[in-house]
Amino acid sequence: MSLLKEFDEKNLAVEEWLSWGGITLPHVMQQKGGSCFSVIEYEPYERDYLTKKLDLPRFRRGWAVWNERQHTLTGDKDFIVIFWNPFETKINPHIENTLGDTVDKKNFLKYFGAEVEKLCKEFSKVTRTKLLEYQELMNFLTFSLTMEEKEVQMPDVPIYMDALLSQDVQFDFKANDIYINGKKLLVLTLPTLPNAWEIFERVKNFPYRYVRRILLFDERESKLEMKKYAGQWCSGRKIMLREIEKDILGGFNGYCWNGFIFRLDDADYENFYSDMEEYLTCKEIPFVFEHYNLKDVWWGSLAGLFLANITPPLIGFNSAEEFILHKEKITATRQEHRFKQILEEMEQEKNVSNGQI
Repeated sequence: MSLLKEFDEKNLAVEEWLSWGGITLPHVMQQKGGSCFSVIEYEPYERDYLTKKLDLPRFRRGWAVWNERQHTLTGDKDFIVIFWNPFETKINPHIENTLGDTVDKKNFLKYFGAEVEKLCKEFSKVTRTKLLEYQELMNFLTFSLTMEEKEVQMPDVPIYMDALLSQDVQFDFKANDIYINGKKLLVLTLPTLPNAWEIFERVKNFPYRYVRRILLFDERESKLEMKKYAGQWCSGRKIMLREIEKDILGGFNGYCWNGFIFRLDDADYENFYSDMEEYLTCKEIPFVFEHYNLKDVWWGSLAGLFLANITPPLIGFNSAEEFILHKEKITATRQEHRFKQILEEMEQEKNVSNGQI
């Protein structure tokens, strides 16, 4: 798979490198290479032992998830991007990497749209959700690309999204830098996925995108990928290797990137850089300010661009639910209130079943 190194050398015709094609269902962006994605807006919610467990699918190779927070000085919006690249062969009339269903090649778009609707409905059991359609989808992509609050009006026929969303944006790819409409991007990678809420507070006076992206594998594929790049670890020391590997994989595995994208004036750049470097060092949070790999990482942060920034390592979560952004730990008072509420609901259900209500 290409690491899209062409992006490091080109500064013209950005639309040639964007894979966004057209909105072919109200909530589905179909891409030029045949893949597709949808975007669910949601509110981060509190999780503890009382939180309802979600019934989410076991994803596999060809599926990916972006979790993006778009922060402006007027507030925050949080999104889940569900991506699918259907695998086809000439000899098989069906798609080979569905989530368990048998799907004809010609029906892949309808199938994907229905799967995303089910996911949105499942998340709505624990928090507010909204499946973005048409103009809302375009607004999400506009901010992801430019980090500016503006609206690109959707045409009557919503195709050629790559050109439409980038046509009035000035991109300048200088050496190892990216400038968008005259402002410089700073890309901060946080390899250990730390609790981001304290960092959010630290950078609240600057627009940013906080992105988690994971290119997914099922259990069998995850073990095979592990063998490929971990085969030379601890050569001759199998016990040590087993201890290192035992907590890496979970029920939701893939190549994961986590970090912030800031867009800054040149006058603010150096001070902001130094302040964040000092802060993260003091907090003992591993970090990387991207330079040589900045373009590859930035392209990979955009929804649907799954061929960029595909470097291991593999990371595992217990479930897909753990991957999205959650509110800070629930307070003891709130826990007690929720526990009492659940007991009252259980008592009411008991009375209903006994015919008392």
